[in-house]
Amino acid sequence: MAILGSVKESAKSIASPWYACATSADTGKVPKGYFPMMLVDGEDDEQGQRILVPVKILREPCMAALLELAEQQFGHGQRGVLRIPCSVIHFEHIINGLTLNAGR
Repeated sequence: MAILGSVKESAKSIASPWYACATSADTGKVPKGYFPMMLVDGEDDEQGQRILVPVKILREPCMAALLELAEQQFGHGQRGVLRIPCSVIHFEHIINGLTLNAGR
């Protein structure tokens, strides 16, 4: 799994990574086929890791569960980037599980 430092790099390798980390300089640029999310963990809902996730991952049941958690914690009226109540480490475990299942 590739964790990329810039949106430009993630756009070049869209087929391979399940998600890409975005730097603060790239906050306005999202490559086609990706959507931004903010992984927040703990009390501070405003700070977190901004990532870019391929749209195709939305059909995975684990992503549906994360979106339901986001709805419960933050509601439908979120402004800006979609916030997901999940740590980066936990999200990586989820993505690694998807990668293993995709290989079967």
